[in-house]
Amino acid sequence: MTLPAEPLAVAAAEVSAARSPAAVSPWARLRLGWVVAAGGGILMALEILASRVLAPHFGSSVYVWGSIISVFLAALSLGYVWGGRLADREPTLAGLGRQVARAALAQAVLLLAARPATAWLGGATGGSAWGTLLAATALFGPPSVLLGVISPYAVRLAARDLARLGGTAGGLYALSTAGSLVGTLGCTFVLVPFLTLDRGLALLLALTAATALAALAGSLRRAPLPALAVAAVLALAVRAWVAPAGPDGGLLFEQMTPYQTLRVRDARGVRILESDRVHHSAMRLADRQPALPYPRAAAAALVLQPDIDSMLVLGMGAGHAGTYLQGLRPGLAVDFVDIDPAVPAIAARWFGFREAPGRRVHVADGRRFLDRSERRWDYIYCDTYIGLSVPFHLTTREFLELVRARLEPGGVFGLNLAGSLARPFPRAIYRTVLEVFPHAWAFAVPASGNLLVLASGDDPAPTPAEMERRAAALDREVGFELPLSDLIARRLREGVDFTGTPVLSDSFAPVDRLLHLGEEVAEFPGLPATASAPGDGG
Repeated sequence: MTLPAEPLAVAAAEVSAARSPAAVSPWARLRLGWVVAAGGGILMALEILASRVLAPHFGSSVYVWGSIISVFLAALSLGYVWGGRLADREPTLAGLGRQVARAALAQAVLLLAARPATAWLGGATGGSAWGTLLAATALFGPPSVLLGVISPYAVRLAARDLARLGGTAGGLYALSTAGSLVGTLGCTFVLVPFLTLDRGLALLLALTAATALAALAGSLRRAPLPALAVAAVLALAVRAWVAPAGPDGGLLFEQMTPYQTLRVRDARGVRILESDRVHHSAMRLADRQPALPYPRAAAAALVLQPDIDSMLVLGMGAGHAGTYLQGLRPGLAVDFVDIDPAVPAIAARWFGFREAPGRRVHVADGRRFLDRSERRWDYIYCDTYIGLSVPFHLTTREFLELVRARLEPGGVFGLNLAGSLARPFPRAIYRTVLEVFPHAWAFAVPASGNLLVLASGDDPAPTPAEMERRAAALDREVGFELPLSDLIARRLREGVDFTGTPVLSDSFAPVDRLLHLGEEVAEFPGLPATASAPGDGG
């Protein structure tokens, strides 16, 4: 059916008449373009930073990212509907500026409340999956809805010819997408690696405030209150940048990295490295020795293979597991692998770690490192499981087969886990170890909530009595602070019921679900209870 030409002409005239005169000038078009591009960039950068806000109390699991993406998509949908209606009511650049100013106010609340609100919600919901969705909605829903208003509002302002409305809308959405691309890359490669969380949020707040002022520039005299509110928000952003939140609990250092937020603090004579508020490593300041039991437990591999000359540590932390064993065997060569370049730098600056002949650091993903390496080691120790953030590709049968292929004959694989085998994730990875290695043993580490798994692919395997004799002999020879006899005595002696427990594989490794089915974080005696320690690696 063909529509009459006259109604179309009338509609075009109505659209043209409704536009703001200011929106026609080149200066106004430039300001509108900036608002569109900056709005897209701010929104995407805020989405990436959301993971850093939530991670300390909810982890970095698929639940966290799924919640963040869902909240931002829902917020954009609401913002599009609301923005279209607002634009029909007040199709002016100043009206759009007021909405961006409200987005800046919502971000100011986020800057002030992000840490305490996330901590409270994490505690109230137990860091659960639904708690993650609730926290993402409460913290990031309001600013995302208000930023979503920009796109339909901009289309309404830029529409001058109904016959070219599609091209106008397409150009604006392309500009918004380009801004989103810049925001994504800038946040990923600049903001997160080089700024603290508070400064990152402050920078986005300042950019949103400046964008609101750009939109309001033509109406400051007629309506000064929105501009004054934006100026106050801008002042808050500058203050947060210049004087970020003060240190808490003896905090010495904090760094947001592409993988985690790392903090170093002192408490009761112990220096602690935290990853997303979970104990990563701890060192006694008096003698600079490991303050946690499980790095010392790594020496139990000597019970299975007393002639360990080379060791690979996947997940470095402060380097305690490798350096402790190296102190017992001075000729031992240790390679440390960690995906986060900030970890070895922090270990060197705050924990006295030093590279030396026979002690090398490799910045790489542990699995990729093994896949590309042609070397073999006597002992491969894996400590890459941090709280509720577990890299699933380092838990699977395929990964463990790669580990076994990189062991020397008679070599030992060690695995540090948080929690007992009564919990879903440790039970699943232990079952997967048993699928790959013909011999595996699980030991409860004394004075901790950790579990040490040792595995060997060679026959014959030592009997329990032989392990006890070897441990006693090593205790007499070395005088371990954590006696190996005590650790061996805590060997799991009964079979594990693996009913309903999956074998983890590259095609099916529901690690996040298994973690959330059980409480994976255990407290360590003698350390502050504000965080807990599942591992020394990352």
